[in-house]
Amino acid sequence: MLDQVRKTITRYVMLQACDRVLVAVSGGVDSVVLLHVLQELKKELKLSLAVAHFDHGIRPDSAQDAEFVSKLARSLRLKLYTERADVPAYAQAHKLSLEVAARELRYQFLEKIAQAHKFNKIALGHTLNDQAETLLMRLLRGSGLEGLAGIPPVRSSEHCQYIRPLIECSRQQIEAYAKTHKLRWREDPTNYDTRILRNKIRHELIPILKEYNPNLLEALGRTARLLGQAAQHLEREADQAFRELLIKKNAHELMLDLKKFFRLSEYLQALVLRRAVFALQPQCELGADHIETVLSWASRRGAGELSLPAGVRVLRRHDQIVITTQPAAAPKRFEYLLTVPGETVLPELGWRFSTALTLPSSLRSSPPGMKVVLDADKIRGALVVRNRRPGDRILLKGGTKKLQDFFVDAKIPREARDTIPLICDENTVIWIVGRAVHESYRATPRTARMLQITAERI
Repeated sequence: MLDQVRKTITRYVMLQACDRVLVAVSGGVDSVVLLHVLQELKKELKLSLAVAHFDHGIRPDSAQDAEFVSKLARSLRLKLYTERADVPAYAQAHKLSLEVAARELRYQFLEKIAQAHKFNKIALGHTLNDQAETLLMRLLRGSGLEGLAGIPPVRSSEHCQYIRPLIECSRQQIEAYAKTHKLRWREDPTNYDTRILRNKIRHELIPILKEYNPNLLEALGRTARLLGQAAQHLEREADQAFRELLIKKNAHELMLDLKKFFRLSEYLQALVLRRAVFALQPQCELGADHIETVLSWASRRGAGELSLPAGVRVLRRHDQIVITTQPAAAPKRFEYLLTVPGETVLPELGWRFSTALTLPSSLRSSPPGMKVVLDADKIRGALVVRNRRPGDRILLKGGTKKLQDFFVDAKIPREARDTIPLICDENTVIWIVGRAVHESYRATPRTARMLQITAERI
């Protein structure tokens, strides 16, 4: 089996001389054999090794697993790093399954130790069996090419690389190696719980499939490797496309060019969308159904919004598609009496309005966008500044228009429409501030009394 591991390390360029390797050891047979194999290859490959154990606290005997790994590390004279976490509490707080929560916390722990102690590689004990189970599980769920590529033998993170030296070794080989070298390990009874999908595939589906192909594991491993190569090629194309489509990005939002987006092949669209979402929220796991829904929705005309897992929202703004993690603000109605003449300051809205009654002789030319001159005698009742209401309309040169249609035609984002102030009397909307004025309220040379309103951002 050592020769197989050497081939895997060479094939995927997993290790180089003087690498500092943090070996993740749960206490199970896979991780125990992984540690033993790397210890055997330590001098040959000039490695520096240490052990990491994450106590998930799910099973009552997890503390015994931790003690077992501690004794194992001491027997090999290797430094041990441990951490215990309340996975059930984390899962409940973040609305995750126990399996996902344990994986998240475990990887957080490994990355933290690797960064703090300058380990450039983290070795994990995934095997050929794990690869086959993962491929079948994702196939049954309808995964795309990325998912069917299975578990990557090498994966880079921000501070280090994850490597899986046993990824081409079957569990049968691993157990035989452990028995030959008289290794001890801990058994996890949950591995036999067939209510868990992975275990059901392991203990029920794979034995049936082996009747059709006795070399099933090797065949699935080869398939995952070939699909992985194809996925890497497409990933590079998607990286390039994402860079070309990106208009702007900050910590909570990014914007893509929608026209260029739809010039891509449908598969590249999906990859770019995954990339964009991951760039803002790595915890958002998009399934094929999410991707299909977003692509179908984004192809329709007009503005809109979709919600995705982990608090991600996708907005369509005509020629852009916006991905954001900022929560949608519930539209709040506002309405304030306008002082005439005088000044009305609305700090909560960020606006100041000044009003003044003027003489007809002061009318010059068309006022700038943030200033309007009205026929004061046309105004009925008090003037108010408010946001839109259902059924609002305004009379323009081309005729009466619904505010909803005006905002759509003006390409005003849906989420901004409830923030635009409107100057109204008791009858109608007179001024969409900075954008349009009701035609019958405009001052003319025949106007006897004029009201000038100036709006200013504060």
